[in-house]
Amino acid sequence: MPDRVQDHYGATDLVQRILAAADVTDGAAVTADRFFPYDQLHGRELRATQDHAAKLNPARSAHLLDVGAGIGGPARYFASVFGCRVTGIDLTPQFVVAARALSRLCQLEHAVDFVEADAAAIPFDAGRFDHAYCFYVGMNLPDKPAVMRNVFRVLKPGALLLWTEVTRKSGDPHYPLPWARQAVDTHLDTVEALSGHLAQAGFEIMSVEDETDLHLDLARRMRASGARPPDGQVQANEVVLGADFQARRVNYIQSLADGALSSTVILARKGPDPVAR
Repeated sequence: MPDRVQDHYGATDLVQRILAAADVTDGAAVTADRFFPYDQLHGRELRATQDHAAKLNPARSAHLLDVGAGIGGPARYFASVFGCRVTGIDLTPQFVVAARALSRLCQLEHAVDFVEADAAAIPFDAGRFDHAYCFYVGMNLPDKPAVMRNVFRVLKPGALLLWTEVTRKSGDPHYPLPWARQAVDTHLDTVEALSGHLAQAGFEIMSVEDETDLHLDLARRMRASGARPPDGQVQANEVVLGADFQARRVNYIQSLADGALSSTVILARKGPDPVAR
């Protein structure tokens, strides 16, 4: 399965694509916000990062873990907006290389770091991180319980975990989708199953929110205006994930509208070690 994930997301010239889209000369230093319209690789892109980051609201002294960091957009957002440190892990080597290069251009290499790693075997010591987040990665995780146990292990007591994921509701979604071109490449859970995995790993569920309507409302406003929103929505994913992303996004929105899928945000806290209970 790791090879299939890497094949789906792996691409060449990622940095050059983003530099061209952002109209940045290769090698020129820029601020992180220059890339925000192009480096937030999840549903609702920058809007979602802003909304979800506000839920964690980390202190400047905090050290965050980004599970499935992609090309590092959310990590750079946290570092530049909140002033905290972020360590990101991702299974796709091309993403890790691009994340490091873009962070150097933003002069954020002191605040963000990226490691090629499997989230089911996180290569860090226990109790290292103050908080963690996983933005729309779970659909590509075949063993979510193992990932959540690993995240639990590397968090400090009382740390927060913000987990966003597309979840299954009723019926089958339309393929190809942004994260999977066929059903064999996706690992969809219901909200109840996802919450259960987190609880079994030792997390205390603080809130569960359904953001489906936010995605559908954005799609409706885009159709009504006949133009893309001014802050780079959709264009970001096309730049990194390819020209066919538009068609895959249409399938995603249709699957949300049909009730096959939903967009879920869970805020959880690390409770006592379940083994020690």
